[in-house]
Amino acid sequence: MPPHHTPPLTESRKTRYTRATLQDALMELLARKPLAKISVKELCARADVNRSTFYAHYANTEDLLGDIERSTLDWVGETLATVNRATMADDQEAIRQVLEQVCAYIRSNHNHLQVLMSPQADLGFQQDLIGLIYGFSGFRGVGQVDEDDADEDASMRFHFAVSGSIGLIQYWLSTDLAASSASVASTIYTMSVPSLAPALPRDPSRTR
Repeated sequence: MPPHHTPPLTESRKTRYTRATLQDALMELLARKPLAKISVKELCARADVNRSTFYAHYANTEDLLGDIERSTLDWVGETLATVNRATMADDQEAIRQVLEQVCAYIRSNHNHLQVLMSPQADLGFQQDLIGLIYGFSGFRGVGQVDEDDADEDASMRFHFAVSGSIGLIQYWLSTDLAASSASVASTIYTMSVPSLAPALPRDPSRTR
């Protein structure tokens, strides 16, 4: 089940249970078919709730999936915020520690993350997740690269690191987490951090 934040006092235990049940049911269905082919009727049957109950919480299946994705991103953001960077030697070490925590989180939420990080899932969510990690680390500002930034190399290095990290996590999940969380984090770090380092001085003779 995806992480859930401390709910408002006005939200009952029954409401929290219903939302969690619907989220679990959607993840089970998404493991077998794309979201566009999942109807509210099928989802409610899977979750054993009636349609009126579903619509009391969500507008449609896209709204439900968005809630799951937001919860995941919020949890990751909160986790990153707990990293005491003041005790770290440099930003590279910050990235390493953050990656280890996130990989451990992926292992403990294997079933849902296997769906959310699959090649058929929402690429935008995956990019937001990995970009959030690098952005929080503040590694030479790589997470703040703007698409219109004059530093084209910085933008390309950042997107290379994000895409490569997504691919490796997808592979790891496809192997049923055969490697350890620490090993995956170390591999992502080793492969990505060099790409995030400052670019070598541009050769003035190089043509575009």
